[in-house]
Amino acid sequence: MDNATAFPILSHEIIDALRPLAEERTYESGEVVFKAGNPDVDFYVVLSGELEIVNPTDDNRHIVTHGPGQFSGDIDVLTRRPIVVTAIARGTTVLLKVPGQRFHELLNRTPRLGEILLTAFQARRALLGAAGNVGLRVIGPGDCKDTTLIREFLHKNFVPFIWMDTHNPDGQAELRAIGSPNKTPAIICNDGTILLNPSLRDLARCAGIWRDCPKDDVDLAIVGAGPAGLAAAVYAASEGLKTIVLDRIGPGGQASGSSKIENFIGFPAGLSGTEVATRGVLQMLKFGAKMIAPVNVQRLEPASAPDAPHILHLDCGTQIGAQVVLVATGVNWRRLDAKGMDRFEHSGIYYACTTIEADLYQGQDVAVVGAGNSAGQAAMFLSERCARKVYMIIRRTLGIGMSQYLADRIRAAPNIEVLNETEVVEVSGDSHIRAATITQHDKELNSSINISALFVFIGADPQLDWLPETVARDKLGYLLTGIDAERSGNWPLSDRTPCPLETTIPRVLAAGDVRAGSTKRVGFAVGDGSMAVTCTNRLRTLRI
Repeated sequence: MDNATAFPILSHEIIDALRPLAEERTYESGEVVFKAGNPDVDFYVVLSGELEIVNPTDDNRHIVTHGPGQFSGDIDVLTRRPIVVTAIARGTTVLLKVPGQRFHELLNRTPRLGEILLTAFQARRALLGAAGNVGLRVIGPGDCKDTTLIREFLHKNFVPFIWMDTHNPDGQAELRAIGSPNKTPAIICNDGTILLNPSLRDLARCAGIWRDCPKDDVDLAIVGAGPAGLAAAVYAASEGLKTIVLDRIGPGGQASGSSKIENFIGFPAGLSGTEVATRGVLQMLKFGAKMIAPVNVQRLEPASAPDAPHILHLDCGTQIGAQVVLVATGVNWRRLDAKGMDRFEHSGIYYACTTIEADLYQGQDVAVVGAGNSAGQAAMFLSERCARKVYMIIRRTLGIGMSQYLADRIRAAPNIEVLNETEVVEVSGDSHIRAATITQHDKELNSSINISALFVFIGADPQLDWLPETVARDKLGYLLTGIDAERSGNWPLSDRTPCPLETTIPRVLAAGDVRAGSTKRVGFAVGDGSMAVTCTNRLRTLRI
């Protein structure tokens, strides 16, 4: 990534185009323009002088200096979260300031500038992440379930953080510096507040993700922030629909656990699930959609009349009304039925494979269970990034249910051993996983493999317990939509048929993996999301 991408210089024409939304401000040398931890930071363009960006979590170490024509900010300008860096004027400095609340207007009034800013913001956040010493501090042992959950949550919500493993001397020193609390993990927030093994909601407040429980009615409420939900939010908000996305953890869905997606059109080099999520969130925010996480929808109360909204009851204590609800909650990986699994879950047993999990197992032997693309991507990622050896454990045979290019790569990888017609019956160890007992269909006796971690991708179940039991589903629990909903005998209207994604509750749609008959691929989910907006517009026109 070059500096021209992350730190471009704006042309005079672009600077002139943003002046109607901006005001000139002059700062004396050494004056703080904005400080880390400030929410709703404004956007600044340097007209003269210099603006130095420093990292307060690393003793105000220099990050970059913006000169004339350059601008401040990264993705937090768009998400409206507290900024993680501090800006200081160097020399008498004249800036153009665009108030944060007008930033969306700026993006949409000057599309060329919007393109430059969004590209630069993503590049800057990547550079901050690579620097590795910015943001919240997480202090806890790497083999602790709670530490892993917190690291996964922050990673999923693209919150910069520094993890200090208390099994290492540096982590132990950090723990002593805050008084050696009995409970870990400990989180040091940007304002200095220390949290001990917090709930995700409290962690979200610390990170600036969570502010208030939503209560305003919307045109479209999307439950689930995977590829289908994010795509729907982008298209809906771009068409002027008041849109909110609700998710129990954060953006990305099941796809965010993928280390690399290579068969998504338009990205020949591939991209990670986290990159898909980050880009989707920035797009939806650009058009004015709102993202709320972590929040659980406790139940859906169907509309009481044709013109009334559906009511979503949230676990944070409020209710929101929505003319149309899109169910895009996706699926959860099925838990492996093997002895010892519960003991090591999230501390050796994982249902995602990103850098958060993989970096714990440098130079160690691990195993992946599953035969689909997610399992194949995980095996390749681990073999290339960290593992000495990867066992790929498959109940049937490699290639069934997996893209051919991926199966070929696995067969060619020198440090992947494929165990066909094999199942895990037990995992064992002391404080860590040490071994897995496996049974092979063509052998009478069980055998053991020495591993440090097990990554599981073996099938999925829809997450729909918040919906009324009366909504029609197939035999596996997935939602029936369109003609299948009509044929189920539960479609309640006689004056029209359901739209292609409509469930047996009028104006409640389903998209992505949660929908019966859908293809479990990112591209398909994105297509579903766009179709959901077509359905939403049709339903709003009908005024049902």
